Amino acid sequence: MSKAGIFILIVILAIAGFDAYLIIGEGTESSISNQIIEWSYEYPAFTFLMGFTMGHLFWVISNRKKQ
Repeated sequence: MSKAGIFILIVILAIAGFDAYLIIGEGTESSISNQIIEWSYEYPAFTFLMGFTMGHLFWVISNRKKQ
């Protein structure tokens, strides 16, 4: 696995662990997903920017080597 892959895996595990810690300690109202939903209602631009970012992260890279 590449260094970038390892870094991404560590970040995802850290976020999942922190979210579990919040839910166990304070309930689902303090979870990351709840915060994202609240921001989506309060700041519509947040939802657009998240979609824009995800599109850039997961869109096809045209110059990728053929496998």
